[in-house]
Formats: sequence, structure tokens, C-alpha cells
Amino acid sequence: MDSLPKLEQCAQNNDIRSQYNLGARYLNGVEAPKDLEKAFYWTEKAAKQGYTAAESNLGWLYSIGGGVKKDEKKAIEWTQKAIKKGDVIAYSNLGYFYSHGIGVPIDFKKSVEYYQIAANQGVAEAYQNLGMAYLNGKGVSQNTQKALEMMKKAIDGGSQTAIYNLGNIYSSIGKNEEALLLLRKAAELNLVFAQADLAGKLAENAKTEAEKQEAKQWLEKALAQNEPYAYAAAGVLYSEKNNVFPINEKKAYEFYMKAAELGEEQAQTLLALWYWEGRYVPKDEIKAVEWFEHAANNGEIKAARKLVEIYGKGSKNIPKNEARKQYWESKLAVIE
Repeated sequence: MDSLPKLEQCAQNNDIRSQYNLGARYLNGVEAPKDLEKAFYWTEKAAKQGYTAAESNLGWLYSIGGGVKKDEKKAIEWTQKAIKKGDVIAYSNLGYFYSHGIGVPIDFKKSVEYYQIAANQGVAEAYQNLGMAYLNGKGVSQNTQKALEMMKKAIDGGSQTAIYNLGNIYSSIGKNEEALLLLRKAAELNLVFAQADLAGKLAENAKTEAEKQEAKQWLEKALAQNEPYAYAAAGVLYSEKNNVFPINEKKAYEFYMKAAELGEEQAQTLLALWYWEGRYVPKDEIKAVEWFEHAANNGEIKAARKLVEIYGKGSKNIPKNEARKQYWESKLAVIE
């Protein structure tokens, strides 16, 4: 593998493959610090010159707002360009877009079809996503055993995310020791979801000073990655009773707002509930509904259910609205 300075020199000399590889390193934080602005810069250069894998990665960067303003239309356009050239990662990405309603209507069956195409070509993340589909019964019949099988294939193929999700599956079936081991392994691999969740697990059960310090360290590592999931997790830790982090509603609100503004749907839902209930902030039903709608449009089931309830019953500042109630009922039927 070329050194980072050598790769940068080749990229600056307009070597397309080097531009793609440099962008991929910055995107994934492999052999380079994670830097989404640099990832976008080099990936776009390679993609615009027709480098297929860069087209796929550029679509992904547009979908997450990585180094550029989020643009779901461009995410689909670049992903489909790569698919037309047979890029298997692009098939997996398009499956993800269909499962999350990114640039296309949510369609779990289509998402599974695209994941399967990529998995048939050995794409580890596609196996991981199929595992989640089987676990949650989205686009396929719920099958925990099949979910485990898919996750193990993903891990064998090198998916680090699958280590984290396999731990979640073990936790759901009561294999708590195995779950904790996998969570710790994923956290040590620098996965922000795992680091934030491990901080939460330790905070819940910490008794010794060493355990409390470890929980704080994992949360600090997660927050250092500037990812919305970490901010949302920090909000929970500072708003709900645990053995490590004292209740601090000001801090919790700030973390929720950061995560919500970055599009994290659980934080959007919790922020909406705070506005609805008047917790820490003045009660504001209109703002609450705005955040519930953001969250529901991002696929958050609890938010969609709350909107059905609000529009069905009405409230002091939100009149009953049968059309909006039916709209969210129809959305709920898709995402549940």
C-alpha cells in the first residue's frame, strides 16, 4: 500500500486511481485520518473522470452529506451511474437508500433485492444489511437464525459493522456475555455506534471508579468522531439516570440539538418530546410537531405514531386533521 504522501502526489498529478484511493482512505479513516471534506474532494475528481468505484462512493457521500451539502437526488444519480457499469458496492448502497427512503420511496423488498445482488458478489456490507433485514423482518420474513448466518458471513468478509450488529442480535436473544465481548471488540475497532453504546452499558452498571472512568473515556472517543449517533447517545446519558453521568438537561438538550440538526432521527424524536412536554425548554407544540415530522420522514416509527395520535386527537395549538392523520398512517404502514 502506497504511503499517504506518495498517494497524494500521484493524485495531484491527476492519476485517477490514486484520486479514488485517496478519497476512499479519507472516507473510511484507513491509513489516513477520517476527513470527509478531503474524501469528497478527491472522490469527486475521480468520479467526474468516469472512475466507477469513485462514482459509487460519491453517491454515498452525497447521501450522508459527507464533505458536501446532503443531496439525495445526486446520491441516486451517481449511484445509478456506477450500477450501470456493474459496480457491486453501488447495488448495496442503493439497497440501503431503498430501506431508508433516501432519494427514493421506502421499499424494503427492493432493498433486499439489491442487497442480494451485492451479497452474491461477496460484498460483506450487503450480507450485513441482509442480516438486519432478516432480524427486523423488513422485506423478508423475520428469521433470527438467518440474521445470525448473514452477520457471520459479513464478518468473515471483513465487515466491522457486522461485529457490532451481531452483538446486538446476541443481546436480543439473551446471550449477554457474548454480546458485551462483541460490543467491546467493535468499540476497539473505532466504531462510533459501539463506543457510544459501550459507554451506555458501562454507565448503567458501573460500580468502581475504574468502571466509571472507562465509561467516560468511551463516550469521549465516540464524541471525538463528530457523528450524530454519539451526540444522541450523550444526550440520553445526561438526561436519564445512570451511575456515571449526572443529570444535566442543558448538556442533554445541546447534544440532542446537535444530533437532530445532523439528521439523527432518534434525537429528533426525543427533542420533539421535550418541546411537546416542556422539558427544559418552554412547551412549544408547533416546534414539537416539526421535529416529529423530521424524525418520521427519516423513518422513526415512534415519531410517526405520535403524529398519528396528535393529528387524530388534536391539542391546544394543533387542530385535528384527518388528512394528516391518514397521511402518517400510510407512512407508518410502510416503515413498520
